[in-house]
Amino acid sequence: MELIMEIILGIVSIILGTALFWMLNSMFSITYFGFGAMVSLWIGCFVVSLLIIGGIGKLLLGVLKWIIIIGIILAIGFVASKVNGNQE
Repeated sequence: MELIMEIILGIVSIILGTALFWMLNSMFSITYFGFGAMVSLWIGCFVVSLLIIGGIGKLLLGVLKWIIIIGIILAIGFVASKVNGNQE
């Protein structure tokens, strides 16, 4: 399962990196002196998008754990109040 998530992260990062590369080229009309410069910029955009997506993913997973715990506690409290309310 972990391998599938890493593959999905890589594919999304490639797409986002390519979009970032295209936006930078469109906004600044960059002139490249060789193919290596263009590839270096694309790899830089890919790495930035990978760091952004990876950071957001870790942040959301950390917060998601607490949301699930709080949700379970609230659900148990709700069910307990309904059960106690029906017995009276």
